[in-house]
Amino acid sequence: MLPRQANVSLLYNGANASGQIAPYLASFQYTDVASGSSDKISIQINDRDHRWIGAWFPQKGDLLQPTIQTFNWWGDGQNSRFPCGTFRVDDFSFAGGPIRLSLDAVAVPADNSGFKATKRTETYEKTTLQEIGQAIADRSGISLFFDASDIAIQKVEQNNQNDCEFYCGLVEKFGLALKIYNSRIVVFSEGTYEAKKAKAILTPADFEPGWSWNTQTTGTYTGVKYQYTNSDKNKTFTVTAGGGDRILECNEPADNLTEATAIALAALNKANRGMTTMSITMMAMPGLIASDCVEIRGLKRLSGKYFIEQITHSLGSGYKMALELRLVEPLITEASSISCDFEKEKQGSQSGGSSGGGSGSTPGTPAGLPQKGELYTVTSDKKGYYTAAEAAAGSPLPGHPTGMCHPGTYWVFNVSGGMLNLSTVKTVPGNWINPG
Repeated sequence: MLPRQANVSLLYNGANASGQIAPYLASFQYTDVASGSSDKISIQINDRDHRWIGAWFPQKGDLLQPTIQTFNWWGDGQNSRFPCGTFRVDDFSFAGGPIRLSLDAVAVPADNSGFKATKRTETYEKTTLQEIGQAIADRSGISLFFDASDIAIQKVEQNNQNDCEFYCGLVEKFGLALKIYNSRIVVFSEGTYEAKKAKAILTPADFEPGWSWNTQTTGTYTGVKYQYTNSDKNKTFTVTAGGGDRILECNEPADNLTEATAIALAALNKANRGMTTMSITMMAMPGLIASDCVEIRGLKRLSGKYFIEQITHSLGSGYKMALELRLVEPLITEASSISCDFEKEKQGSQSGGSSGGGSGSTPGTPAGLPQKGELYTVTSDKKGYYTAAEAAAGSPLPGHPTGMCHPGTYWVFNVSGGMLNLSTVKTVPGNWINPG
């Protein structure tokens, strides 16, 4: 069998510099992260003939496009190319002697000064998470890859923040992940990626000595309780999910129950990620990337499906990969209860439903009941009737149908004599119930 080989080819400011780099390269490291920070590279170069402190002197902002190449890796003639992406030099230093250059670069858009440095104050209204991302990508002159279900956003403010920190925070708030790769903003659902089939099976025979495994419950939760009062709408949104005795309290701003539910579930699942982690170093497996899943076998209770949070590729004396993993845990994807209560300005109690914005009651409507067009939460099964009078009497007239309103949030289509007509569609009548 022919010997395994690995090297790095490099485009430097668009020109092929592989021949110039190869004789001087001491080591190359590429850190590939799933989300939350930028990919980066670090290159160590021996400047034995003083070219790098002279004519080849680097500049901050220089564009680097490295590709890891392997030859005969899994067998004779089995070669591969792994493009690492596009990076810009953000730091470099020299040390001696002999003189060595340390060159560090990060994956950022071409207009990195605007994306990470320019602070903006802007309001986005009646839009979506993807539309906001597209506006930011357009400003930076790059593309957006949005690999998730879009989320409607009523209103959000970018308050003296650069585009990077603002959009990263907004994406995380709604339970998604963001990374910059190859001059693109990538938004994806880690939960969806965790559900994908494992890309590789690893056993202790693949690990180098020094691997580690850890688990903890500190900072993790069995449930969440979300409550936020939106003063502009004069409503309080309440969402609960999960259960048990370790409950996460959450009160991030929201404009409606849909937003509130997404925020609550995202906060709970984010807090519980990384409960069980593992770190391993192994011979490189070309094609494996951060955000892939691997299956660990042969370690009994430590075995399982793991999500790759970070891979560090190291080339120098050989080609190795260091993997930071987290065990894939079941996600909580549904709320156990949601409610939207109208805050009465002149009364000390809350109503059983939510207001569309008015503060008075419809004539003939008992105090404390919601009004037509508002939302109302049913907390237990309620028998539904054809008319308000039948609901008040608790008995249907001969030949009139009955139904059932199960626990959930409904639109109030009409109110009469203390009875409520509830529907899942705002403009379509439903069943009459007695809320008492």
